[in-house]
Amino acid sequence: MCGIIGIFEPNKHNGNLISDLIQNIKHRGPDHTGIWNNKNISLGNTRLKVVDLNENSNQPFISRNKRYVMVFNGEVYNHQNLKKKYKIKTKTSSDTEVIIELFSKIGEKCFNLFDGMFSIAIFDIIKCKLYLSRDAFGIKPLYYSIKNKKLIFSSEIKGITSQKIKYKQNDQNIINFIKWGGLDHSNETWYKNIKNISPGSILTIDKNFFISEKKYYSLSEKVKNKKIYQDNIPLQFKKLLESSVKKQSETIRSIGTNLSGGVDSSIVTFFLRENKKEVNTYTFGYNEKEYDERKYAKKVSSKLSLKNYTSICSSKDINKHFINTLIMEDEPFSSFRQVSHHKLYQDYKKNGSTVILESSGGDEIGAGYTGFLWPLYLDQIKKEGQNKALLNLLLNLNINKNNTNEISNFIAGGIENQKNYGVCTSDGKKIIDNNLINRNYDKLNDKGPPLYPRHFQSSLKNSQYIELFHTKLPRGLRYVDRASSGSGREARVPLLSKELVEFCFSVPNDFKVRDGELRWFMKKSLKYMTKKFVNLDNKRSIADPQRDWLRKDFKKIVLALFNSKKFNDRGIFNQKKVLKYYYHFLKNTDVHSLGIFQIFITEIWMRLFIDNKPFNFTDIKLDEFINETN
Repeated sequence: MCGIIGIFEPNKHNGNLISDLIQNIKHRGPDHTGIWNNKNISLGNTRLKVVDLNENSNQPFISRNKRYVMVFNGEVYNHQNLKKKYKIKTKTSSDTEVIIELFSKIGEKCFNLFDGMFSIAIFDIIKCKLYLSRDAFGIKPLYYSIKNKKLIFSSEIKGITSQKIKYKQNDQNIINFIKWGGLDHSNETWYKNIKNISPGSILTIDKNFFISEKKYYSLSEKVKNKKIYQDNIPLQFKKLLESSVKKQSETIRSIGTNLSGGVDSSIVTFFLRENKKEVNTYTFGYNEKEYDERKYAKKVSSKLSLKNYTSICSSKDINKHFINTLIMEDEPFSSFRQVSHHKLYQDYKKNGSTVILESSGGDEIGAGYTGFLWPLYLDQIKKEGQNKALLNLLLNLNINKNNTNEISNFIAGGIENQKNYGVCTSDGKKIIDNNLINRNYDKLNDKGPPLYPRHFQSSLKNSQYIELFHTKLPRGLRYVDRASSGSGREARVPLLSKELVEFCFSVPNDFKVRDGELRWFMKKSLKYMTKKFVNLDNKRSIADPQRDWLRKDFKKIVLALFNSKKFNDRGIFNQKKVLKYYYHFLKNTDVHSLGIFQIFITEIWMRLFIDNKPFNFTDIKLDEFINETN
């Protein structure tokens, strides 16, 4: 894990500014800080050493021919193979040197050869040209801002906004979140004029500030041209994931997994245990038993004879850590669960493993969300007819055919999500009522729902693609990156190797969902690991006690915020209708909490990042922050 930052402004020396800005991402790389300048560009890197302790691998890194200088965040797992194939001579054993020397040799083509997670900035000293690139699935972040022929890029938004220049909120992105469910859904951010590099893309900027961005990787093209053998798909998956975990377990530092006891984290932990003698597992949980995952994680860790370290998150912990979590995230998150995630990393910051394998991506590549059953149903209508498809849908949902109300809700939500993806929960309930939004704000800023690409003939594959690149996974990867980097550690995601993702997308539908089992082929792969491992259930739908906490523990806090003059004057929401909706939520236990939380965190974000300077509120409690800013 590293942090990278840079300022590209031809004929302007920005050494002093880069020295100031890099301090805001120092947490990403506590082992070394390096800066390189000339009259056109300033580059900075904060390094966490996880593969190579050699000081010669420190960044910024200059190529052997002295033409290129690079800063890089992430890991390229196949760098040794590339080094051998392209006969690259190096002074170090790092992937950093292989990247820049391969770029020196074959140019932009190198990015498509890398298997890993990365954000890379390479500057051509001779041509005065900057290359910014990001890995195929956007695992590692890279943001940039361009103003007056001056480009600033950074691993985190705070590396950009810490300038004296004031950045305004991006109201269209805010409306996309509260009305259309869009969060990290495009290359736009919650700030005007700050964007991120799209996954699998290269952005180039020359000395005349001619800017171009192009894709170097297309999952849809890979999948369309890929043929897989349908003989024993679970075994094929097992071998691919085993290989990915083995590659990503290479480190000179201590290693462990974040273990929930679900399918993905359990399989990853099993394979890591096969590769490493010293492995620790980490789990966060709650005192409320119905939401607590510790018992599931304990079951898996005990089976594998591994230590399981736990972190309890209570409503008091949420109050204590909420603002710090939001400061680290830079943009809103979707539930209290993210505070629990950050706290887990913080609790073991000093004594925990330096490298953590996270299991992000399994639901997206394997079709693990209940909401995927509707697009699967649409595919099955084409293939098997409506009657057979409906029977399969009811079987997969485990709904009695006489329960017309539950069936109707699911169908309505499925239809709405196919039309405007992300506006409904899996059980068919709309996330937020549009009448809660201030009519003038809505009219001024709503440009319509985000339009997501549909590259495939299959509705299920299209839905998986949208979740992978535009809805759940992009924000999930941000949470993983900020939670780990905020504690100076590196998170890796072995389920998101290119080979594995391409394979899973190519798996036929009836191997993904079968007899009510979501991610059927993934679960069946467990039988090849040991005769009696652990029986794993479908994904648990309620992830945290947020609904209960917003009704009880945080009732006074929520009312203090929603009743405030500042909330009304903000003009984003209709205060009277929001209060009416919240009181309705308090009285009705079947109303979900997502809409309330979206309204809540939007106002908190505005107060923290737009009205004030966030670092002035480090370590403040949530209730204290609301009282102080009301």
